[in-house]
Amino acid sequence: MDPALAFFITCFISVLAITNPLSTIGLYLSLTKSYAAPERSKIAFQTSLFAFCVMVFFAFSGFFIFQVYGITVEAFRIAGGIVLLVIGLGMLFPSQKSAAASHEAGKQIYIFPLGIPMTSGPGAITTVVVLASQATNFWYEAALWVAIFLACAVNFLVLRSSSLILSGMGKGGIAALIKIMGLLVCAVAVQFIITGLHAAFPILAGA
Repeated sequence: MDPALAFFITCFISVLAITNPLSTIGLYLSLTKSYAAPERSKIAFQTSLFAFCVMVFFAFSGFFIFQVYGITVEAFRIAGGIVLLVIGLGMLFPSQKSAAASHEAGKQIYIFPLGIPMTSGPGAITTVVVLASQATNFWYEAALWVAIFLACAVNFLVLRSSSLILSGMGKGGIAALIKIMGLLVCAVAVQFIITGLHAAFPILAGA
């Protein structure tokens, strides 16, 4: 397989798993239940577009942030892996209280809480920054941008079709898919940590 294509697949799976549009459905429906269908679709589009802009910004500025704060890629990769692991475990074992559910609907709900932190939260930002550090040429960078775009496009389609998804799958089916997404996030997180440790401590690679 072409390396750029393999990197694109990794990026797409990673970003889609961490943005996890299925976990946003409940909040999206509760905040837009009094809206007409066209307005609901508009909010779904605005949410996805805003999340795309946030992730692209952080992916583009990641190296600058490293230089300003003196952070190594390995340190950020390990820290990012830990953050992702915590988020993934939270998806697998959710708490009884949901802070997001307590927010009231507003005119800019596509920014908060739907855009941030539900779609482009700390986990998504960490993921794209770490992936951007692995983009060593133009094709890899293009693969990352396309992967982010497609993941946000999937987010839009899922939110727009949320009513049909809920009626077709039911709460049990949605919960099961969220668990699968959580497991994928945990796997990506562990790989980030392993890669970061191997890069920071080359002796571990030969162990």
